[in-house]
Amino acid sequence: MSAEPGIQPLAVRRLSPWRFTQRVAAGVIAHECMGSSAQIAYYLMFATFPFLLTVASLLAFLPIPNVLDWLMRLLGTLAPAAAVDLMRNSLERVVMHQHSSLFSIGLLASIWAAANAVEAIMQGLNRVQSLRENRPFWKTRGIALLLAVGVSFFAILGLLALWFGSQVSRWWEVRGGLGPLPVEVWVVVRWPIVLLCLIGAIDQLYFIGPAAHLRWRWITPGAVVAVLGWVAASLGFSAYVRHFGSYNAMYGGIGAIIILLTWMYLTAFFILLGAEINVVTERGNRD
Repeated sequence: MSAEPGIQPLAVRRLSPWRFTQRVAAGVIAHECMGSSAQIAYYLMFATFPFLLTVASLLAFLPIPNVLDWLMRLLGTLAPAAAVDLMRNSLERVVMHQHSSLFSIGLLASIWAAANAVEAIMQGLNRVQSLRENRPFWKTRGIALLLAVGVSFFAILGLLALWFGSQVSRWWEVRGGLGPLPVEVWVVVRWPIVLLCLIGAIDQLYFIGPAAHLRWRWITPGAVVAVLGWVAASLGFSAYVRHFGSYNAMYGGIGAIIILLTWMYLTAFFILLGAEINVVTERGNRD
């Protein structure tokens, strides 16, 4: 049966860019994403150092020269310099002294602290989806622990892709007789690989975290916007702190902590913003 004149079929309705933006902004305000981001940032702050402690303890057993400098330079491409210096000072002794017990303790502490952060993200995603948490505590905690491991796996995979790919491409350049081409290709290709790892990590949160059964998709518009927006915001915030910020003058010795906490807040906000974009995208055609 054909549709009546003047009535547009539901499947082909699309929101205009302006209306789409309005709905996303309204969702951010209605679901208190900014307050949720502050809560998530608090837990991320406590999860960051155990995670870096675990990574640094693991890398300390590998024959990689200047591993701490490499890791800090990598973080410095996005994180503000003051935050990187704070993390560097906390990790120098760990890398210089190989303690197997530190790895075990750091691994357990990082998983537990990361689970706290993931659980806060799950609560924020439930608000975005307008869901009430009806799962028992043991189930939500178990999901948070699994997601903490899964997200950490993708993050470490991205780090290894950066390091391992660079080493292999340099080996090809020196011994493979291919000249500098492999290195030049890898410099271009490695960042899309890292972005895909980050998108995969965030999509895990979007589809497994909320208290609802959602159809899995590997790449969602919300995850893409979240990752790209977070990268742009991180670069912009780093430039602001480097050229215009006066956190040390305002906060004294805790200025670096304030900078790191603000960066965590941006991270949490873009995760929730991406979730809002997914919700508006999914529901837009049904309104």
